[in-house]
Amino acid sequence: MTSKVALLEKAGSTEILLILLRKKKVYITELKEQLGKGSMSTVNMRVLELKTQGLIEDKLENKQGTHRKYIWLTEKGRDVAKHVLEIEKLL
Repeated sequence: MTSKVALLEKAGSTEILLILLRKKKVYITELKEQLGKGSMSTVNMRVLELKTQGLIEDKLENKQGTHRKYIWLTEKGRDVAKHVLEIEKLL
């Protein structure tokens, strides 16, 4: 069993949390652009892992026949993201 902290060591995890801390709500495609690295499948995998840990929530939006998923931080996710930001400031 991997530790829950190990998720934060994976590429993109902390960046996703910090982007959501600033932006409140982000579409997955925008998130990929803001990360500027990694494939879309990697971004989706990381989002799923963060969701599984209860750090983010998502919703599929259907507007005029197009489907877009957006994500946001849960209260727990916001707390974790704030701690990550504090650690970055210390480093």
